Amino acid sequence: MLARMDDGSADLLWDVFVADMLGSGKAHERRSRYGDKPAVYIEGREVAHLEAARIIDLRITRQGWSRVKGEYGSDPAVFRDPSRRDWIELRPQSLQDLKRLAGLVAVAIAENA
Repeated sequence: MLARMDDGSADLLWDVFVADMLGSGKAHERRSRYGDKPAVYIEGREVAHLEAARIIDLRITRQGWSRVKGEYGSDPAVFRDPSRRDWIELRPQSLQDLKRLAGLVAVAIAENA
């Protein structure tokens, strides 16, 4: 399903992100519980949603983050607010950013499955 922003434009990066998550075989797509946003779920748990154009909220456990923070903690496309316990914000600007973040997304999938 193509994600549509409030202005009607499609968000290609979200669509590629979702396709990768769905390819894991563990995820499915539906609307977010936290607003009328496209989201990805694993076993009934929301693990990602499109917050705004090119801003993806991704659920990752503390254990998962501790495993990958050395590699992704200073990545310019990753924002972590310690007050948002299990959520990080991805701000990919290109398909290359999404490819670079694939390991982080894989850990998030594994931690939420």
